[in-house]
Amino acid sequence: MENLKNLVNIIIIIPLLGVFFTSLSREDNKSRLSNAFCVGVFTILSNLIVLWRAALQINIGKDSWQVVEKFNWMENPKIELVFGIDVFSLMLIAAVHIAVLLGMIGIRRNTYRQKALIVFALMFLSLISGYFLASDFFSFYIFFEALLLPLFMMIGIFGDIKKQQILYRFFLYNLLGAVFLFVALMALYNHQNVSIREVSQIVLSGHGEVLVWGSIFIAFLSRIPIWPFHYWISSVSVNISNPLVFMVANIIPLTGVYGLIRFFPVNAPEVLRPYLLILEIISIVTMLLISLIGITKKDIQYKIFAYMTVYYIMYLLGALLPTDALLMNIGFSLFSYLIIVAALEVMVAHIDNQRQSGEISDCGILCSIRRSSVVFSFLILAAIGMPLSSMFLNNMVILSGLMKFNIKMAVCILLAMVLSAIGLLQHLFYLKYPPEKDEMSLNFKENEIEDISMRVFGVMIMTAALLVLSFINPLWFIG
Repeated sequence: MENLKNLVNIIIIIPLLGVFFTSLSREDNKSRLSNAFCVGVFTILSNLIVLWRAALQINIGKDSWQVVEKFNWMENPKIELVFGIDVFSLMLIAAVHIAVLLGMIGIRRNTYRQKALIVFALMFLSLISGYFLASDFFSFYIFFEALLLPLFMMIGIFGDIKKQQILYRFFLYNLLGAVFLFVALMALYNHQNVSIREVSQIVLSGHGEVLVWGSIFIAFLSRIPIWPFHYWISSVSVNISNPLVFMVANIIPLTGVYGLIRFFPVNAPEVLRPYLLILEIISIVTMLLISLIGITKKDIQYKIFAYMTVYYIMYLLGALLPTDALLMNIGFSLFSYLIIVAALEVMVAHIDNQRQSGEISDCGILCSIRRSSVVFSFLILAAIGMPLSSMFLNNMVILSGLMKFNIKMAVCILLAMVLSAIGLLQHLFYLKYPPEKDEMSLNFKENEIEDISMRVFGVMIMTAALLVLSFINPLWFIG
């Protein structure tokens, strides 16, 4: 157990060491891969090994923090940083690491301030690892807010966002979430260093429950693509062409879902029940509208955003059910979901680059790039719920749980999932099968279209194998 405590600390420290060594690396324009890129990849792979070592020591049958590590920060006022780990948090940390690694592969040839981009990405990895490991309210709040620094820098510098009001809206909504979570923290501060699991057990007055839980809900919902907060996320997502920045920006809603999963009690306080019904209605309407818009839009970025919105809200509604039985199913499904979206975004960025460099339509472009066609087709099929990853069975379990408690809500969620899947399949068909009138122009430019390299193809095949293994046994890596 002592060794596990050390590993918990190392998981947060390794990306920070990567930030340090990446900052010291020299830029060599003559080499195919920059030193910063190599340091970043090595850092993530090193931390994945540490996560695997931690997984081997975790009791997968124990439904609580496996280890608690405390660091005294201040005595007056008494403030401690408390970290813990369980299977759920470990799986999310591993999935985020793999997603960021795939995002880095997508920007390997992007020379525009690549070192700074990788520095911010590694900083983000360290902070989000701390966020998933934080087991008390104060530590949770620190990492909840600190995550915004690298995210804001990445979106502002590398997000290709031309409209300043989008960045202002991003800052305003996230500042709103920060203020509300701070209000909840102050309301609970008299209880000293409150464990996340103990928040739901604290006895509060009627007005106190409304204040604390209302603040917590607004804080976390401000990061989830749900009305009215969906607008800042959609505005940012559809304007980002950099796959690494896109992936980091779309991991942020995960922090909101995770926060509600950790804080929300199994049995909701009576004062919250009317508000939960309103939240469910808003969630369903948001899912259906955005999935419908995703079908009508030609932009693949919006289709991916619509797909991510539907699934994030589904996981949110699954987490709000009066049971903890679905927690691991949500974790297994999120593991594959993040990896699929990251790999899909890398392929979309490659196809878009080829379209722009060749000055051609992307209609039917996959006909000329065979390796990309294989990978892209597999990822789309895995994304829509084919039995190619852990999403298949675990989404079925989550939906069955939703049907048990509210069949009308579950049917609406299933409809939104089908609509988002149609949007992705629609674009796959568009990329693979050009109309007859466009075939001549495509063949004329065929030699100018570059397929993914064998190295990237190998990485994508390994990613596909990882997803298939997660379908066979989600915890295969500790079996």
